[in-house]
Amino acid sequence: MSALYAVRLNLPSSLDSQNIVDFETLFSELLDSAATSHRRSETGEWEIAALFEFVPDHSVIEMMLAPLFQRANIANVPIEVAAVPPRDWLAENRAAFPPLHVDRFWIYGSHVMRKNPAASLPLLIDAAQAFGSGTHPTTSGCLRAMQMIKRRQSNQPARVGHFRHVLDMGCGSAILAMAAVRLWPQANVVAADNDPVAVRVAAKNRALNGIAPAKMRLAVSSGFGSNIVCSNAPYDLILANILAGPLRRMAPQLAPNIALDGWLVLSGILNHQAIAVEAAYRSQHLRAWRRLRYGDWTTLVMRRANVGLPTLWSGR
Repeated sequence: MSALYAVRLNLPSSLDSQNIVDFETLFSELLDSAATSHRRSETGEWEIAALFEFVPDHSVIEMMLAPLFQRANIANVPIEVAAVPPRDWLAENRAAFPPLHVDRFWIYGSHVMRKNPAASLPLLIDAAQAFGSGTHPTTSGCLRAMQMIKRRQSNQPARVGHFRHVLDMGCGSAILAMAAVRLWPQANVVAADNDPVAVRVAAKNRALNGIAPAKMRLAVSSGFGSNIVCSNAPYDLILANILAGPLRRMAPQLAPNIALDGWLVLSGILNHQAIAVEAAYRSQHLRAWRRLRYGDWTTLVMRRANVGLPTLWSGR
C-alpha cells in the first residue's frame, strides 16, 4: 500500500462556500492532490484536508495559498503536513458507499451482493473511485433532471422521445453517460473528458456495466477538440457537470451544438453562481426550463428560447 500524506488547515467560519471551493480546487487542480475534503468543525471553522501520494512541499503550498488568503481577506493560517497511518481505504470506502436510489437509478458498488430492485435502472460504480459516484448533489441533480426529461417525453409523440445523440462533457466516471444509455438505449452516447485518467475510469465503468463501446464512445477532449465529439453534433442532450467558471466560458461552444429541440443539463454550480451561468447561456439564446436546487448546489435544465415550458424552481 502506497504511503499517503495529508495537508490540513482550518479556515474562519466567516468564509462562504465559494471561498472553500477555491481552496479545494487549488489542491486538486494545481497541487495534484489525490483527494480533498472539507467540513465544518463543532466551533464552526472550515476544516480543509488534502491527501497526497507523495511528500508535499510545505513552502510551495504556503506560496500558492497566499493569494487565496489575500483574496478572502484573512490572515495566513498554519498548514499541517503529516504522514497518514496505513489503513484499508478500500474497505472503508466500501462501507461508506451503500447502494443509492436516485428515482429509478440504482447506484451500487461491486461489493454489493443484493439483487437490483425491480424496475430499477442499475449503474455499477466501483466504490474505489472517489468521484462521480452519484452521492454528490451535482451528480444526483443531473440524474434527476434526466429522468424529468424522460417523463416529459413520455407525454409527447414517439418521435420526440427518440434521442439519437447524447454528450456527457467532462464525464469523469461517466455515470451520466451510462445513465443516458439506460434511459435512451437507442441513442449513441459520447463521454468526453480532458483528463486521460478519467477516460480510463470511464472505460472500466463502461465494461463493468456491460455497455458496448460502439454504444458509448469515449474521447480525451478539451471541449469540442476531438473529432469524435464534433462529428456526432448536434446533440439531442448535452450533460455538463463541471464548475460554474468553465461552464460560463463554454457557453459559445455548447449552445450551437444542441439540436433545435434539444436539451442542456448544467451542474457543478453553487446556488449563488446560478444567475451568472444562466445569463451566459441566455446570451446564446437558451433559457431555463427547470432549475433544481439540492442543498448548496443548482442544476440547470435549458432549452432553446423558442421551445420548452415556463421556468420552474424545484429542489430541497
